[in-house]
Amino acid sequence: MNSVMDDNRLLTLINGDRIRLEKFCKMLFEVSDLQYASPATISRCGMVYVDPRNLGYEPYWHKWMLKFNKHKEKYAEFITTMNEIYPRYVPILMARIFDGVEREETLKPLEFALPRTNLNVIVQLTKILDSLLNIENLPDPDKLESIFIYALLWSLGACLTS
Repeated sequence: MNSVMDDNRLLTLINGDRIRLEKFCKMLFEVSDLQYASPATISRCGMVYVDPRNLGYEPYWHKWMLKFNKHKEKYAEFITTMNEIYPRYVPILMARIFDGVEREETLKPLEFALPRTNLNVIVQLTKILDSLLNIENLPDPDKLESIFIYALLWSLGACLTS
């Protein structure tokens, strides 16, 4: 990898073949850690680190809702209902699960059987909602809230130990 990141932009494969990377080509790597990266590799890369605690889960939810906001007239009732349901449940549950905050009381955060971040559970929530909702024939607001609570149960609560 170091040779392709040098000025000669030449990628040498394990079998000895060499591939020249054109000037218009860029490489992007997403890694969870730099445990096996050499100092030479690190010095050639530009690093951007975003801590999930700083980014939060709200941007992902808003991105998911954008697909409905593009067709506001068609999904107006759905958007209104989701904008009422989401703040009623999600921030309270996230605060209880991840921070241990319940009303004004501070408790121990809940434990996960598998490590999860707040973004993980919101991604799971949207995936479950995608699988349960028929975009062409959305349910009425009462049924929508029931579906939302079901999705919350299986996304936020799926990996909890208690």
